[in-house]
Amino acid sequence: MKGFRINKEDYILQQIVPKSKILHVGCTNSPRTIERWNRRTLLHKKLCDHAEIIGSSVIGIDIDDTAISFLQLKMPDEIILNVDAHNLSKYFENDQRFDLIIAGDVIEHLPNPGLFLQSCNSVLSHNGRILITTTNAFNIVRFLKSFLFHEAVHNEHTAYYSHKTISRLISMSGLKCDDFGYYKCEPITEFSLNRVISNLIENSLCIFFPQFSEGIVIVAYKKNNL
Repeated sequence: MKGFRINKEDYILQQIVPKSKILHVGCTNSPRTIERWNRRTLLHKKLCDHAEIIGSSVIGIDIDDTAISFLQLKMPDEIILNVDAHNLSKYFENDQRFDLIIAGDVIEHLPNPGLFLQSCNSVLSHNGRILITTTNAFNIVRFLKSFLFHEAVHNEHTAYYSHKTISRLISMSGLKCDDFGYYKCEPITEFSLNRVISNLIENSLCIFFPQFSEGIVIVAYKKNNL
């Protein structure tokens, strides 16, 4: 259960290797696309910039037409498509396979996460990997807020995962977990007393107990490749 603890975006960028094909699921970070763009914190922009430097390519997919149009305007040289992540093989030809699929804080929003993982498996290259980040069900701040009769749940989330539950779901989808850890709470970009206190509690406790961190990060491969 104990795994490494990292900065989420730094870890994601480190997984990109030269001359690889990358699929970024949920690339717009909707509904915060414009806010993230203006603050220069949009992950998809960072991915594309980094990929260009090392000779890799990135395709972004999402289902929010407004956010997609915004990014297409801001990033005209990049491929950003409206694609249902539950059925990726419908949109990508047999000869178009990805070396890395990045699903950053997406799976907890989906109505059918198992189908999504099977869909990802179908478009991975022979040695391809899928990198998933998701909210941690055992985050200490959420537990503390429950004592104040507050359920700290995002209104668009369908599930919260732990190490064992996300690993089980991945295994059932024809994938095998290879690397597992936790990601830190995001740095504060706009002052909020609630966020200051939450970050202080988490960062202090999780030095010794990373399993109470903000989120989970996990990398998986096709089972038959291991």
